[in-house]
Amino acid sequence: METRSWQTDVVVIGGGMAGLTAACYLARAQMEVTIIEKASYLGGRAATQDFDGFRFNRGGHALYTGGAASRILEELGVSYEYGIPKRTFVMQGGKLSPFPADPLGFLRTNVLNAIDKLALVRLLVALGAAKPQALAKTSVQGWLDQNVRRPQLRRLMTGLARTFVYSTALDLVSAELFVEKLQRALRHPVHYVDGGWGTLVDGLRVAAERAGARIVSNVRVESVEIGDGHARGVRLRDGSLVRASAVVVATSPRDAAKLVDGGEHPVMCQIVEGLIPARIACLDVALERLPVPDRPVVQDLDGPRFISAQSVYSRVAPEGAALIISFKQLDPRYPGDPHEDERDLEDLLEAAQPGWRGALVKRQYLPRIEAVGTLPTAREGGFAGRPGPRVPGLDNLYLAGDWVGAEGFLADASLASAQRAAELVGEDGWPSRRKVATSSVS
Repeated sequence: METRSWQTDVVVIGGGMAGLTAACYLARAQMEVTIIEKASYLGGRAATQDFDGFRFNRGGHALYTGGAASRILEELGVSYEYGIPKRTFVMQGGKLSPFPADPLGFLRTNVLNAIDKLALVRLLVALGAAKPQALAKTSVQGWLDQNVRRPQLRRLMTGLARTFVYSTALDLVSAELFVEKLQRALRHPVHYVDGGWGTLVDGLRVAAERAGARIVSNVRVESVEIGDGHARGVRLRDGSLVRASAVVVATSPRDAAKLVDGGEHPVMCQIVEGLIPARIACLDVALERLPVPDRPVVQDLDGPRFISAQSVYSRVAPEGAALIISFKQLDPRYPGDPHEDERDLEDLLEAAQPGWRGALVKRQYLPRIEAVGTLPTAREGGFAGRPGPRVPGLDNLYLAGDWVGAEGFLADASLASAQRAAELVGEDGWPSRRKVATSSVS
């Protein structure tokens, strides 16, 4: 029986931000690139769904600027409009207090007393000289124990840490992550993207297509075809074989492992074994109006909860309406009860935006949305402990995603690993090597 096959230089599996970024750089290097995406839409967890003008992201999304993502988006010519959250509050004991998100604002807040503020000044000075990489094998909890002794200041820093790392497992997560993000947040603002993160996905799609990449959506890759220690291409669900000189897998860790030898390949199993994803419970609500417009962003200090009316700062809702995201950080070791998590988020909404139920248009509850593919842990040595873009023993198979590479977190890691994977394909010279046969096989 004849099986259809076709040829390309590089196959990229996954049309999320990592896959699109890898394709941009590969195509710019004059390689023939094909992206294969299993869904009917691009973006993966960065996709945005429109509901009557409300732009729902998949979970809480904010672009932390000043890192790899900002640099790469600029390199690829991806521009976007945005807003910067400025009116922020903290909640403690049910009471809301202003807490400006800048160093001078820290010193004006009534959340801290004079002694706490002096301790905070000393902490900020120490942070300015800290080298995050030196803290790779120290946990966030260990760093807090060593550097923050005042109880109220510790409560504040713990709340920030949980939100920054998207987890309550501060005894597992590397302090390299928290300190690097805190240093950057003091210098570079957070961006809420107009139109949601689908704006960034659309920009990357346009950049990839302009460079010459081919995008095939609504097609599932069943497996990466392996032979003689390298990838020969990918097998699609309909039986077609896409032959390629190199393959970039830009999926979740679990999906990446399943694609190689049906999840039985020892190297891939070893790569993903022990990776700890960060999952959050996320409740987004579209409202006819925002009940309390003057307190759009609230950080809970009594529990792992955060809320932001992103529509105050970015165009993600119709004029006069509101879109609020709220999420609860979880501990991956203790799954908890999704129904209880939803009630916790509803209570937070009521505390921050009383009367929200009366203005409700639509709600989206994602009880266990994956915020990041793996947490950089102290045990594994922080960022450097994540898998690299190369797959040992499979010399033309590469990985990209927010769980890959030694640079950054969230979108920073995703885009940086994609760029590096594309560079390695070129450095290893795969498209210029002998092309595999393109004839049909029987």
